[in-house]
Amino acid sequence: MENLYKRGLCIVLFAFLTVSSAFAQFTVNGTVIDADSGELLFGVTVVETETGNGAATDINGQFSLNVAGESATLRVTYIGYITRNVEVNRNGNSVVEIEIELEPDISRLEEIVVTGLASNVKRSNLGNAVSTVSRKELAGTTLGESIDNSLYGKIPGVNINANGGSPGGGSNVQLRGISTLGSGSSQPLYIIDGVYVDNTVITTGRSSVSGAGGSSQDDVASRVSDLNPEDIESIEVLKGPSAAAIYGGRANAGVIIITTKRGQAGETRVSIKQDIGFTSALNLLGFDEWSEEKIDLIYSGQRAEDEKALFRQNGNLLDYEEEFYGETGLLTNTQLSASGGNERTQFYVSAGVQSEEGIIKNTGFDRNNVRLNLDHSINNNISVSSNSNYIRTDSDRGFTGNQNGTGGSIGYNIAYVPSYYDLRPDENGNYPNNPYFAENPYNLRDNAVNNQLVNRFLQSVRLDANLYSNANSFLRFNTQVGLDYLNSNSIIYFPEFFQSQQASSTPGDVIHGKQDNFNLNMQAFLVYNVDVSDFNFNTQIGYTRLYEESNRLLNRGRGLAPGQTNLNQAQVQSVFSQVFQEVSEIGLVAQEEINWADKIIATLGVRFDKSTLNAKQNTFYPFPKASLAVNLTNFDFWSIDEIELFKLRTAYGETGGKAQFGNTFEALGGVNIGGGLGSVISTRAIDPNLKPETASEIEFGADISAFNGRVGLEATYYIKKVRDLILDLTPASSTGITAIATNAAELENKGIELALTASPYRSRQLSWITRLMYWSNDSEITRLDIPSYDTGAFGLSLGQYLIREGFSPTTIVGNPQDPDLTFYGNAQPDYQMSWYNEFSFLGNFEFSFLFQYQKGGDNINLTNFLLDGGGNTPDWSNDDDGDGIPNGLDRGPFNPSRFVEDASYVKLREVGLYYTLPGEVVSNFFNAQRIRFGVSGKNLLLFSDYSSYDPEVSNFGAQPVSQSVEVTPYPSARRVFFHINLDF
Repeated sequence: MENLYKRGLCIVLFAFLTVSSAFAQFTVNGTVIDADSGELLFGVTVVETETGNGAATDINGQFSLNVAGESATLRVTYIGYITRNVEVNRNGNSVVEIEIELEPDISRLEEIVVTGLASNVKRSNLGNAVSTVSRKELAGTTLGESIDNSLYGKIPGVNINANGGSPGGGSNVQLRGISTLGSGSSQPLYIIDGVYVDNTVITTGRSSVSGAGGSSQDDVASRVSDLNPEDIESIEVLKGPSAAAIYGGRANAGVIIITTKRGQAGETRVSIKQDIGFTSALNLLGFDEWSEEKIDLIYSGQRAEDEKALFRQNGNLLDYEEEFYGETGLLTNTQLSASGGNERTQFYVSAGVQSEEGIIKNTGFDRNNVRLNLDHSINNNISVSSNSNYIRTDSDRGFTGNQNGTGGSIGYNIAYVPSYYDLRPDENGNYPNNPYFAENPYNLRDNAVNNQLVNRFLQSVRLDANLYSNANSFLRFNTQVGLDYLNSNSIIYFPEFFQSQQASSTPGDVIHGKQDNFNLNMQAFLVYNVDVSDFNFNTQIGYTRLYEESNRLLNRGRGLAPGQTNLNQAQVQSVFSQVFQEVSEIGLVAQEEINWADKIIATLGVRFDKSTLNAKQNTFYPFPKASLAVNLTNFDFWSIDEIELFKLRTAYGETGGKAQFGNTFEALGGVNIGGGLGSVISTRAIDPNLKPETASEIEFGADISAFNGRVGLEATYYIKKVRDLILDLTPASSTGITAIATNAAELENKGIELALTASPYRSRQLSWITRLMYWSNDSEITRLDIPSYDTGAFGLSLGQYLIREGFSPTTIVGNPQDPDLTFYGNAQPDYQMSWYNEFSFLGNFEFSFLFQYQKGGDNINLTNFLLDGGGNTPDWSNDDDGDGIPNGLDRGPFNPSRFVEDASYVKLREVGLYYTLPGEVVSNFFNAQRIRFGVSGKNLLLFSDYSSYDPEVSNFGAQPVSQSVEVTPYPSARRVFFHINLDF
């Protein structure tokens, strides 16, 4: 009996010890520091790999995490640092204290990069040149006008050209040169959290009311300006077809993939950010002063006597440039975010209010947005994520740029007004007529309306399911749906009391615009991954579908009742423009990635796309891709310890160009026949064998990392060919057809991209990171099956662009023709460089700056042409050649040599200085985790011999060729901010 009792007691004790062991738990208290400088790292994510339970470090670099069992593996991640897996053991203790050192990832070897629609890979194994921009690089130094404006100088191979300085931004973004001559889309495809975002420029009719011409002169912002840069975690840029081929028929101009912030398991973290600043003109020209002698040179007879009498009365009364471009605008930005969750559900929620005043009175940009990102694990095999974003933007861009007969441009007006004439309104608010031009610019500024209100909703939902897994393989399924809905309401209004309107039989002009865009994209993929000996195979097959619907209506009313903008108060009412667009696309994707022990990594893939934008709508067009990366340092023969990565890579890929709606099919037009409604076929025909524009690219490169990641080099050479360019062939007039759309041209882009990153010095008192980038691109038309022609701008007398075999499409030509056209320059830069530096010093200070240099590139500067005509060019009265004739009357023959200028420049793009309060001080303020103060600036300095406001300018917006024409633009502005960030 006693033995039985002892045996039972042993069993009970064993069971108790087993259960106690199973439920053993200990606490890990840790500190995370920079391995070189010893700097305490705030916001580091620490996750137990087995359970997914996590925590984040506070202002003192400390974290606390409860861990089950006797040991655990902690995965420690932080942007800009190499990820570490740290083993911790209980060793009988209830609390374990550890210190974790993270090495800076200067070369970004640990960075995860998208390689397919359902897969990704470490940068150290990547076979393509894919550039990334982190949240710190994007918005950590200062606040940009928009996402595209915030990318200046941060990515080699990307040329960004601002359309002007209007609040809300608006840029022409070109990745690796020109990808179309006008029939396809010249702007990159933007994808945000899996949503194919509509970046269509929404026409407002502004250019019609002002008389400027076509919709390319509407001066509207690109729609990526709707998005809040503060919500972005990272941006990946697939610059050429070799990387972007998996996106098929929309990727000729490259792909920009944006990932927003997400929550992490652990305590809820709240962040409040307040920015306040001001904006002022970057560079004013300083109009030439007037004198009686100057008046005699410009006017004659009684008009000259009248002008001199007025001058004697007023003198140089007003600086009109300062009057209109001299405002100091207030800039404010308030951001609130919260994130957290547990091992099953994580969240990130944010709200932002941004308001910007322009340097011209009554111009500005406001953005309000809210975001909710959710991640939830239903069980160990199924997870879902949701990204919701609502945005409301309100922009007033004023009236600058070109006009024709209406005076509908401030810059155009003041170019002709002498400083001694007073156009200001009187005490009763009456505006005098402008005897020098078509409109009083004060009246235009104060009473004209150019407003656009946009409401936008972005939503994506993703489901990931593990269908099967064992020790060396798994099969996963993922599906995603993305939605982008945009509603735009705009108004362009010239009141009936305008000087220019009084000359009309129907004074008062208004255009009301309304546009609804609905974009839906879906995809479903199977991914099979298996390890076979030293090889890893990753296979993905999938299906994608896109649907776009657009409904635009512009209604115009002329002859308005006083003070009215309603169409029913207009004498003449008309549908100015109405467009319905519906596009459907289907894609089939297959890709195989083979990795031999991180030594050789190969990728093969193909995508088949069909689109209703193609002439043959039911034909699938293939877009293949292939890449090869060889990590020499992972081979046994490598013996240079100082170099931890030496990777050679090459890649090839093909993409398609999204055709502009209407360019690939024949249209039926309405016509009045005998008083009845009829239809006629358009006189523009389509080649029955018309194919979509296609680009192919081969690139070669090397990635090097040395001295424990202290030095990194990326070098790439590419050849990008665009074939089957769609142009109009003009047939014999006897056919009754004015043009036939045909595949008539090919062009080639060749370029070099270099990026050198280094950490020259790191200590506990000072750390320094520097990055130097260089890129260049040369374009050439290699085949042209139609006669050469000139295009863009305003005619050969002022300069146009030449489309001819053997020349770059950005070649500027003009009169005289003797017998051939005269060549004046090239809008494409010779090369560009940028230099970024970041310093951390004295433990709590951070200082960073970014310079950008452009060498070459020519602009057609028509602002000075207009100023010459009005006598206001800054050097008008100078006599540079000493012939007794002032420069304003002595510019030489009337041809583009007067207007084409070198657009080289150096800009201080960004600069910022920040201070983080010590942890012991911060904790006294409402238990805050971190408080950070700072001051920053954007576009503070410009060094250039260009004679106008800014060499970065484009009167014609985001055009592939006509990208360097200036006509009295909205001047660029410098921006200065003061910042405070509070984290709880």
